[in-house]
Amino acid sequence: MKFYDQKYVRLARKLRKNGLTIARIARRVGVSEQTILRWCYDISSKNNYFHRHQQKIYKSYSNRGELAVKNFKLSTTSAKIFCALLYVCEGARYPTANAISFTNSDIELVKLFIKLFRIGFKPNNKKFRIHLQLHTTHNVRKTFNFWSKILKIPTNQFYKPTITKPTKRMKRKNYQGTCSVRYHDFKIFHELMGVANGLMQNINGY
Repeated sequence: MKFYDQKYVRLARKLRKNGLTIARIARRVGVSEQTILRWCYDISSKNNYFHRHQQKIYKSYSNRGELAVKNFKLSTTSAKIFCALLYVCEGARYPTANAISFTNSDIELVKLFIKLFRIGFKPNNKKFRIHLQLHTTHNVRKTFNFWSKILKIPTNQFYKPTITKPTKRMKRKNYQGTCSVRYHDFKIFHELMGVANGLMQNINGY
């Protein structure tokens, strides 16, 4: 899948909200009509019947997905598995790291990781350390308090943040910085990686 600069996505959505057809927007932005449809599927058009029908289809698939996990019960073992899967995607690994370091700017994903980590591995909350990468446009105190509340970790366990000047391409709505959750415990680190490796070997049939 090709990745596009966010300015093209924002322009396409703005034009769609202004009532332009998919075909006209595609020509204006210089991408395919299918790409415009993907970017703007949630924006109503002048053809309200088509939009409602389209939204009904999307909702039916969304409901199917939610129904599949409706009765799922999280156990210690499943928490370890999900936590390990998240970590191998977004965490630092040996030999570049010898402690747990999960980094992401998606607030819900960071919340999910730390919740799964707590349920699965029973860490000592006082051993958590948080490092934020912020922009010069952030209010450091407010952002610290935001993440502290989200993660249930006091701000005195936060490292001094890294602060950079944002570029035009990096500006995002409601961006609360990039959060790195760190936990220094070599034993848990290896257990976490062991869960991930064991799961892959099991499923891949090694």
